[in-house]
Parts: sequence; structure tokens; C-alpha cells
Amino acid sequence: MKTVALAALFVLTAACSSAQGRLPTIPAGPAALRSTDGAVAVLATDPVAEARPTAPPPAPGAWIGAAGESDFVLATARRHAVGVWVDVPAIEARLHVPTAVTLAIDTSGSMEGQKIEQARAAARAVVNALRDGDIVAVHAFSDGATEIVPPTALDRAARERIAGAIAELGAHGATNLSAALELAESRMRAMPGTHPVRRIVLVSDGRATAGRTDVASLSAIADAGEEAGVQVTALGVGLDYDENALNALAQASSGRLYHLSEPREMVTIIEREMKLLDETVATDALVEIVPAPGVRVASADGQRATWGQSGALRVPLGAMWSGQRRELVVRLELSDAGVVEGKRPLVAVRLHFRDPADGGMQRVQETLVHAEVTTDPLAVAAHRNPTVVSLLAMSDAARLATAARDQVALGSFADADAELAQAQRRFEEAEQLATSARDRERMSAAVAAVAAQRSNVAAVSAAPPAARPSLQRDAALKANDFAMDAAGY
Repeated sequence: MKTVALAALFVLTAACSSAQGRLPTIPAGPAALRSTDGAVAVLATDPVAEARPTAPPPAPGAWIGAAGESDFVLATARRHAVGVWVDVPAIEARLHVPTAVTLAIDTSGSMEGQKIEQARAAARAVVNALRDGDIVAVHAFSDGATEIVPPTALDRAARERIAGAIAELGAHGATNLSAALELAESRMRAMPGTHPVRRIVLVSDGRATAGRTDVASLSAIADAGEEAGVQVTALGVGLDYDENALNALAQASSGRLYHLSEPREMVTIIEREMKLLDETVATDALVEIVPAPGVRVASADGQRATWGQSGALRVPLGAMWSGQRRELVVRLELSDAGVVEGKRPLVAVRLHFRDPADGGMQRVQETLVHAEVTTDPLAVAAHRNPTVVSLLAMSDAARLATAARDQVALGSFADADAELAQAQRRFEEAEQLATSARDRERMSAAVAAVAAQRSNVAAVSAAPPAARPSLQRDAALKANDFAMDAAGY
């Protein structure tokens, strides 16, 4: 489960895309956007510190904001990064958005004991959190997938019937994750249009051992569901689940991933997820990045994205709730054709969503990002945007923590620590550059969170050989969880 440091770092109302506070989507993401190139160099001394800008606030009433990594760009530059953020106002939902949830529970033999007991409790928590008129289904998967409770509109009598079915869940057999996803996705896609919030909550403690077991196939199933508005919240329980598979489900569906060290954490996570769903204030949200002439949108770090007309990039966000923040890092490639000193447009950033309070009407908000073209590198350095630098630090941290996870799994603890140390330096640099209390506090908490990951790795390295395997696996999963948080998933 998320550590206290991570929870403090990514409180939902202040920072992120996931329940109870997860790292922003740089997407996560992720990421739910992640960085591979574009680290921002921070000067050891800044001769024009007083000139540092802050990212421009959105217009009154707007949820969407964006800025370049600097307000200036070199005339010879071929690459530039833009930070994008969506701040949903912390408002009381004006009405409950009808919700459909399928709980897919791993009932393979490894779930026997406390895990299946907690899974039954989690299923009851889903039913208790949903309102009358919402739709719930309960599936079990082991050698195959079985529909324990078909999609059912809730009322008092239905709740009693479902509780009885949940009590009968047992544990035996293999783990057919693909069958579970296919069954859940088919039911969710068939939900009536009256229920626009559609969520699969998948609980597993193991690796796919039956059906289609490769990550690409599992991701494709989740991707197809996302196109119908279906998002996946994946809960990995214990030390044996396949983090790559569950990562892919969260990323492909613009959903979320949780690492649960202990089964008893399951009910708490489920209750938080359901509370957030109950606070939905927008559905079918997506960010569209439209390039100006001479600009090509190259990628959005670590995010599932599709290409639209005229080279526009579209990043789905799904349902959004009161107080949520989503963040993206977008990579641009600039043409030198016609570049002269002066102001030039880079991209238009548009937020599309449906407003449940207005009958699901389509809403669009837009902001523009410009840059001053210059031949002076000092002007670029002096006008960096601290908020975007922090987004870039998060994006880099997601990449570096994933690399650290892989090094821990290989037993290369010094290399893992080196990756995490680099992420820590990114956060420390961003903290020094920050001009707002919010950015400083956020980066300070990020430094502490990375330090905790480094402590985990050090403890594994120092452990006696007999105790090392389980500690090594736990440290790898915690590094993966941190990486997914940093990416916004």
C-alpha cells in the first residue's frame, strides 16, 4: 500500500490522478506520460533568480492549464517539452452519476485463506458503497472466468442476494486473467448509456497461468474496453502477482494500480475508490494537443494516446472527480522553417469532457502555449517554468524507478540505487527552482519518497542470503508502485 510519504506527496485534491493521492500523471502514468529524454538542467547558480516565472494559472473557471518548460526557446532548438495539467475544482458533485462496477476476483488456489476472506469483504464494500440504481457484477476467475453475480441494478433485495453469492466465493485452480478481463469488458461495454461511469476492479495475487498470458494480449483487452469508457483499477496482492501485466491494464485503460503488501489493505483501497467514483463530475474526458505550424507533437510520456487530424495527439483521461488533478508531459519537435526571433505559437491544448450535471453535454476548454524565440541560452534558462520542471522531474522519476525495479529484480542493488539517486537529484533540483509553496512542498515530499525507496534497496543488499529473496521481491514491487505513482496511475 502507499506509504505515508507517498500519500502526503500526492494528495488527491492537490496533486494527482489516483485514489487518496497518487503521483501526478505525467503520465503517471505513469502514468496516467513518462520521460525518456528532456531532463531539465538546473544551473548551480542562477544569476537571474528574480526573473523566474511561475506557470500561468488557468483562466477563471477553466480546468485546463499548460506551459512550456521555458517561456523562451532557442532558434536552433529542435525539441521542447510542454507541461499540461487539469485541475478539477473541489466542488460538491451536483448529482450522483449512475455507475456500473464489475468486481473481478482471483479465486485461484493461492488466494486461499486470508486473501479470499479479504476479497469477499472487498466485494461487500463495493456493494455497500454503490447507490440504489447503480449496477454491479461479481466475477470469479481461476481456470476460467465465472459470472457469480450478473449485472444487477441495486436495491435492498438485490443487495441481500449479492451478499449471499459473495459469501460462497472459494479458492482453487489456476489464474486465467485474460478470461476474467474479456468477461468483465464484455459486460461493461453492454452497460446502458444511462451509466457512463464504468469501472472494473480486478484483484489478483498471481501471474496469468491459463488463457492468454502475454502482457500485450492483456493490454489489448483493456485498451478495447477504454474505447467504451471502461477503466480498470488493478489491485496486486502480496509478492507473487505480475506487476507488468497489472501495469499494462492500468495504463491501457487510463486506470490505476495498487500494490498491497497485506490482504487486509484491500477493503480500505476499495472503499476509497468507490468514494471517488461517487464524486464524479466529468466523464469521457480527454486532452487534445494540437500543434501549430512548424511543430510536431512527438509523444506524451508514458500515456496511452491516439493521433487525430493534423497531427493532434489525444490522451484519454476517463471519468474525473471533484478535486482531481491530472498532469501530462508532452514532447514537441520544432521545425526551423521560418523561425525568427519573436513570439511563436507551439500548441493549443484542449480539454474535452461530458458534464453529467448538464445531461452529458460535451464541453471544451482550451489554452494556448507560446514561446519567445531567442538566440540567447541564458534567456531560456532564466525563464524556465518551475511547475513544468516539477512535472518533468516526476516523469523522469517514473522512468528511473522502473529501471531501479528491474535492477533490484536482477540483484544489481548498486545500479538500482544509482537510478534512484538520479531521480532524487531531479526532485532536489526542482525543489530549488520552485517559486510556490505548493511546488516546494511537493518536491520535498518526493525527495523523501525516493529516499525511502533507496532505504528499501539498501536493506535488501545488507540482508543475509536466506532472507534476501522475499525482501528483494518486496523492494522491486515497491519500486514499481512508486514508478506507477510518479506516472499518475
